[in-house]
Amino acid sequence: MSALWVHVESLGAELEANAIVTLSADEARHVTARRLRVGDRLVAFDGAGRTAEARIESIGRRAVEVCVEAVVQAPAPEARWVLATAIPKGERMAVMLPMLTQLAVAVWQPLVLEESAVRDLDVESPRLRRILVESAKLARRPWLLEVRPPCALAALLDGCDAMGGLWFGDREGDTVGIPTDAAIVAIGPEAGFTADEIRRLQAAKGRAFSLSPHNLRIETAAVAAAAVRIAALRDEPGISRS
Repeated sequence: MSALWVHVESLGAELEANAIVTLSADEARHVTARRLRVGDRLVAFDGAGRTAEARIESIGRRAVEVCVEAVVQAPAPEARWVLATAIPKGERMAVMLPMLTQLAVAVWQPLVLEESAVRDLDVESPRLRRILVESAKLARRPWLLEVRPPCALAALLDGCDAMGGLWFGDREGDTVGIPTDAAIVAIGPEAGFTADEIRRLQAAKGRAFSLSPHNLRIETAAVAAAAVRIAALRDEPGISRS
């Protein structure tokens, strides 16, 4: 069985070697649920690229302490492309975010569009934070998925020139892969981008792509686009397979 990953607030330079860290109540529950014991080993991570081998120092009724050993800094994601999508309803977002984390998406940009059913998202909410942490633990990923505050299409397009290539999902688009120079990949709501939004995307030199001849839910299209994008990236010479 692989070592349990536990989240801690920081593994920064201020943390001394063999420092004792108290786990949060949520993380402590994972330790006790696995019936781990004092001396068992696990992996601590802070979501900012730092991981450390650790061992359980003590297990109390209300707290679990771990001894953090040498900290390793993982490089930042090489391809900081942005996946911008309409916001899925309810629990569908909690389904999408773990998959995007597993598929090495660096940044998710929630979009508010003309046909959006959901028009707001609290990116500071404890629930969203828990989803991101649990997603990273499941994926064994040192970096949390970055979730930006929701924005309108105009704000997204304002940054296109600086970032590079723009692609957007449309059933009438080219049925081709998403190239590695696609810095922004945009996915609309189930109803699709409106005609006016498509004109604005095209005016920003966006290129349409199609993932299916059928209508896709937001989370389906997002995960499919991420899978196509990472497959193309991993075929590029010199790109890390980690």
